[in-house]
Amino acid sequence: MSEQITYELPLSERIRTFLRLEDLFEQMQHFAQYDGEWQNRAELSCLLDILAISSRMDLRSEITKEIERLTKSLVFFSQNPNVDSNKLKQTIEQLNQLTHTLTFSSGRVDRILNEVDLLKSLAQRNSIPGGSCDFDLPAYHFWLNKPLAERLRYTQSWTADLSPIKQSINLLLQFIRFSASPMAKVAKSGFYQQSLDSSQPAQLLRVSVDRDAAYFAEISGGKHRFSIRFMQPFDTERPVQINEDAPFSLHICQL
Repeated sequence: MSEQITYELPLSERIRTFLRLEDLFEQMQHFAQYDGEWQNRAELSCLLDILAISSRMDLRSEITKEIERLTKSLVFFSQNPNVDSNKLKQTIEQLNQLTHTLTFSSGRVDRILNEVDLLKSLAQRNSIPGGSCDFDLPAYHFWLNKPLAERLRYTQSWTADLSPIKQSINLLLQFIRFSASPMAKVAKSGFYQQSLDSSQPAQLLRVSVDRDAAYFAEISGGKHRFSIRFMQPFDTERPVQINEDAPFSLHICQL
């Protein structure tokens, strides 16, 4: 386990969506490891959330645009003699392959909802608290009691189209996060503010603090400036800003 906790703030709607999908994919992968009704319910709940996000935007197009933007940045870096040209070439080829896969994928990502009656029924009941109880959806109860191997075959077929999307998002966020070097900062009386260079837009802010710190980072901002407040939580009251200076590590990801 890391000795620090990292808090992130996306600075564009595209990166905000990618972070939400990354979180859902990680949850779905975690729950898929277990053979149990409650884990399977959680896994499918994550899948429905992913499909819901996909239905609100042209996800493949947004990912392709971000890959193209990143590829242009990497091509620019290739002019630097200190860059490992072979590794950079492999990375660009990997990004081009992902673009090819996404471009030639057919149909909408969320089309599985109209093709699989069980998922369609679950999606309709998902907004109702407790709406997927056994008496509400006996077909779901029947499915949850199938052998693990059979359930795995179903879920793998339902998520097949999501594999290149998951891979692309993981790779893009990895590059964005690793594009910045950590800077040691101190928040005076728990507050820090900084302007951003508008000529080189940032995609993501990352703030890391010691895991044993008695406060958390609350980040807010936009394209031009951002602020960080270090807040102390309470059980029955709203968090309050701390009074002491707080050391932290700052990443401004601008790839």
